[in-house]
Amino acid sequence: MTSPPADPARVGGGLFTDLYELTMAAGYLQAGLTHVATFDLFVRHLPPRRQFLVAAGLADALDHLEALSFTSAELDYLASLSLFDDELLHHLSQMRFTGEVWAVPEGEVVFAAEPLLRVTAPLIEAQLVETRLLNIVGS
Repeated sequence: MTSPPADPARVGGGLFTDLYELTMAAGYLQAGLTHVATFDLFVRHLPPRRQFLVAAGLADALDHLEALSFTSAELDYLASLSLFDDELLHHLSQMRFTGEVWAVPEGEVVFAAEPLLRVTAPLIEAQLVETRLLNIVGS
């Protein structure tokens, strides 16, 4: 088995997800599920002694979505795992984020259970960007 590319965040970012998201995408493609999906990122509970948060990370989230792609090295790595068929690998080779994003403006006060960011995109795209957006907005 070959190693993944050194820094997925700098080479297209397609692998900045987890295996679960990729296997779900493979299942959706195999089942022909291509409809649009929407998900929200929000904080369920605030840290102790906090009554609100300040929204941040939107620029980084949008940068990731605009640059999203799978490089040849990333696709070769996925192929080396013997988990994904050629149909998914081809789909990933062509994939770019085509969805829409709504977000609370940077610096805006946000309360628990209030959406920080909403993504509406074709199901596979929405599935594959979830992990990275959680990392960007949640850190």
